[in-house]
Amino acid sequence: MLIQINEQPKKSFALFNLGFRPFFLFAALSAAILMVIWGLSYSNIIQLKSYYGFIDWHSHEMLFGYAAAVIAGFLLTAVRNWTNVDTISKTPLALLAGIWVLARILPFTPVPGLIIALVDVSFFFFLALAVAHPILKVKQWNNLIMIAILSMFMVGDILVQAQHLGLMANGVVKGNLLALYSILLIIQVLTGRVMPFFTRVVVPDTQVVERPLLEKILLIVLLLLALADVLALNGLIIALLAGVLLVAHIMRVSPWFSKPVLSTPILWVLYAGYLWFLVGFALKMMVGLELVANNLAIHAWTVGVIGITTYGMMARVSLGHTGREMQPSKFAVVGFYLLFIAAVIRVIFPIFSMTHYVLWVEISAVLWSIAFLIFTIVYIPVLTQPRVDGQAG
Repeated sequence: MLIQINEQPKKSFALFNLGFRPFFLFAALSAAILMVIWGLSYSNIIQLKSYYGFIDWHSHEMLFGYAAAVIAGFLLTAVRNWTNVDTISKTPLALLAGIWVLARILPFTPVPGLIIALVDVSFFFFLALAVAHPILKVKQWNNLIMIAILSMFMVGDILVQAQHLGLMANGVVKGNLLALYSILLIIQVLTGRVMPFFTRVVVPDTQVVERPLLEKILLIVLLLLALADVLALNGLIIALLAGVLLVAHIMRVSPWFSKPVLSTPILWVLYAGYLWFLVGFALKMMVGLELVANNLAIHAWTVGVIGITTYGMMARVSLGHTGREMQPSKFAVVGFYLLFIAAVIRVIFPIFSMTHYVLWVEISAVLWSIAFLIFTIVYIPVLTQPRVDGQAG
């Protein structure tokens, strides 16, 4: 039986109807622009003058800027589905997004550092409140883990700001690590919840088996690795923890993956991001054994896991939550490939040719920027226009 809808949804501006809309758009736009600026500065074409300095600005904007925006958009959307309680929209959502935008701009202005720090940290505080409200309202205590991780993220930002305000000596390194592991924790939890079910839609025979013990091991060991890394404990401890995570993640993802996955771009991109989880833990194990530079493991996680996984999730969520068919455009799929190649060039090529390290970094940055420029162009109408099915959101 077909239901005919005679009245088409009215054209209107829908950017602040639901959390994923502004934050996915702003994240993609910032990922493209900020990487171009950093690449030009890295190549000494322009001089970058920022409150955070050259290197620290790059790491801060990728972690506390881009990644934080994607997480905000995803959680504000997912929590609404988990709890059946509306998350912030319209003016409150616009204000939260405005704080995020302001935090990107202020470091290039002459305002006092304390104001920059307060604005930047306040974003995480208000985001945690917005996510916590529906969870607490329906008493979904298991989802409070997201609030705990967001709090860990905020502590990381406080440590970074403390160093730039002259209050401590090594806050940037520790704060960046806390932020990085916070993002990895969120991605680890979310992939465990959604990837097997996304896969089963395409491959009905996919094994979706509840393995709570394995999930607890993954969570505890990743927290231990974060603690060991932040405290700079013995390399053998870090190598052992990374090795356990490598094996556990292989055990986790193996039942989900099958050959038909490779024929569905909106699905294989998530597995491509997951692959870099494994590469990152393998490299981190080698870092602990002093076989490779820590920089490679970090970029396996940032460019590979964070970059590819968030890109794929943004592409999927944006289509699904606007009532569209779960089929990304050919241009968006090009972005999938570009990001994967960017990760390979940034992480793998230096292992075999450190003499061309600067070139690998520059090429990777260009591919990253093009990929996110493509996303921005393709998804502007998706994120700013109302749902095609006329529903709210």
